[in-house]
Amino acid sequence: MGNFKMKVTIIAGAPGQDVRFLKDNVDRNSFIIAADSGYLNCVSAGIVPDLIIGDFDSSKRPETSAAIMQFPSVKNDTDTFCCIKEAVKRGADAVEIFCALGGRADHTLSNIVNLEYCLRNNIPASIISEKSVLSLHKTAFSLEKSNFKFFSLFALGGPVQGLCIRGAAYELDHFTLSPFDSIGQSNEVKNSTVNIDFVSGVLLLVLSND
Repeated sequence: MGNFKMKVTIIAGAPGQDVRFLKDNVDRNSFIIAADSGYLNCVSAGIVPDLIIGDFDSSKRPETSAAIMQFPSVKNDTDTFCCIKEAVKRGADAVEIFCALGGRADHTLSNIVNLEYCLRNNIPASIISEKSVLSLHKTAFSLEKSNFKFFSLFALGGPVQGLCIRGAAYELDHFTLSPFDSIGQSNEVKNSTVNIDFVSGVLLLVLSND
């Protein structure tokens, strides 16, 4: 999923993950960090992490040769966010997060909003699952036809001003997208390329299949 000098893959702890999808899609050449019980997802998929970070309140501290960073259970950040911060600290120029969707709704929402930390540090980051890829954007971008049938756009943290969507089944022209709008949901690439431009704000892009 791209060539980077220092790509970091984070395996979070959401339950019920597709083990085959992990085996086939995690970049084994990246620096792999397991977030607490995410280590169990690694074990299930035969993935050996380079580093494990967590407070180990949801699973036992593993007995492994991998490096471990243990935090107190009472802390400001989730285990996954600690992994994101460590990835940035280590100089990552791309971050991919797996096993971050599903399970508890508050954990899922937290994982999504924590992508903003990578955006703030100008690091491309995405949450990847077998049915969806989520990413945040603060500048114009394009979408090509892909394996994903739908794309959805949501305003995160405040309104997105001057939103223009060209080349999609449903287009917009200088629209102000509110964080409470769902008008950007379930759109499709009409021909081959969709161009998405906006003046200000942060867009959450969700690529998805049924």
